Amino acid sequence: MSTTTSTSTSTTEPVVSTTRGAGGRFAGTLRRTWSLSHAELLLLRRNKTLMSIALVMPVSVIGLFSTLEGVGDGGDAAALATASLVGMLLLFVVYYTVLSTAVARREEGVLQRLRTGEAADGEILTALAVPAVAITLVQTLVLAVAGAAAIDLPLPQNPLLSLAGVLVGCVVFTGLALVTAVASKTLESVQVTSLPVIAVAALGAGAALPLDLLPGNLSRIAEFTPLSPVLTLVTAGWTGDPSGADVWRAAAVATVWAVAVLVAVRAWFRWSPRV
Repeated sequence: MSTTTSTSTSTTEPVVSTTRGAGGRFAGTLRRTWSLSHAELLLLRRNKTLMSIALVMPVSVIGLFSTLEGVGDGGDAAALATASLVGMLLLFVVYYTVLSTAVARREEGVLQRLRTGEAADGEILTALAVPAVAITLVQTLVLAVAGAAAIDLPLPQNPLLSLAGVLVGCVVFTGLALVTAVASKTLESVQVTSLPVIAVAALGAGAALPLDLLPGNLSRIAEFTPLSPVLTLVTAGWTGDPSGADVWRAAAVATVWAVAVLVAVRAWFRWSPRV
C-alpha cells in the first residue's frame, strides 16, 4: 500500500506545480502590463493636445454628421459616418499617440531602464499602446450610443465583426507606429515621419479622395493599404453584411498587415536613444 501511495504522489505533484507556474507567469504578465499601462495613462492625461484630439473628435464628428442628409437613414451614408470616425481614431489616437509616446520614452532612456527590470519586451510595448487603444474602443462605443440617440445613427448589426475590425486596426497601427519610431530621431521629427503613413492610409481608405477618382489600377492597389481592409470590416459589421468576397479579402489583408508589422517591430525596434 505504501509503495502505491508514493508512486501516485510523485506523478501528480509535477502537474500541479506546472499548472501553478503557468498561472503565476500569466498573472505576473497582467500585473506588470497593467502597472506600466496605468503609468502611461497618467502621463497621457497631461498631454492636452492628444487628449483634446481623443475626447473632442467624436463629439465634433457627430455634430458634423448631424448636418448631413441620409446619415440617420442607414445605408451608405451611415457606413461612411462610422468608418470615417474609426479611421480618424486609428490614425490620430492610436498611430500618432503610440508613435509620439514610443519616441519620447526612448529618447528619455525610459525604455532602456524598463528592459533591465522584470518586464518583458512585449509587456513594455503593449503598455505603450493600451491607453490609446482603450480610448479608441471607448470612443467607438460613444459613437454607437450617442449617434443612435442624437442623429438616429443605426446600431451595428454585427457588433463582433465591427469590434474585430477595430481591434485588428489597433494592432496594425500600433505596429506601424513602433516601426515609424525607428526612423524618428526626436519627438519633433514625428510630425514629419508620420506624414507618409497617414497620407497613404487616408488615401487608400478613400478618406482624402474617392477611390473611383483614382486613375488606372490605383483603386485596386488602395484596397491593400493598411486602413482600407480595417474599415471594410467595420462597415460590414455595422451594416450587417459580413458575407462576400470583399469581406474575406479584407480580413486576409488586415491579418497579413498585423503579422507583418509585429515581425518588423520584433526585428527593427530601437530601445536606446538615437545619437
